[in-house]
Amino acid sequence: MKYKLIYRLLAVFSLLFLPFSQQVLAADKVEQGVQITAQVVEKIDINQATGQQLSVIKGIGEKKAQAIIDYRETNGDFSDLNELVEVNGIGEATLKKIQPFFTL
Repeated sequence: MKYKLIYRLLAVFSLLFLPFSQQVLAADKVEQGVQITAQVVEKIDINQATGQQLSVIKGIGEKKAQAIIDYRETNGDFSDLNELVEVNGIGEATLKKIQPFFTL
């Protein structure tokens, strides 16, 4: 008789606290997601960036980085980020991907 009462109490308490434990686990996942997305990438000044800084951006390798620098040296500083499409190897699709990482 005693054991049945203990088992019933355990079952009741388990059912009562189960929703709370799931909320805690969900809150941990949300916190981890916030920490990951909270990492801010500092924008790179397209007119001051070195080849190494440019090549860190996904979608720009060493060749495109050098092409950007060559264009900048030949034509002067960029006045608009849309000018990047004039650089050899950078089209509209690439521009859309890399534009958020740059500033003037």
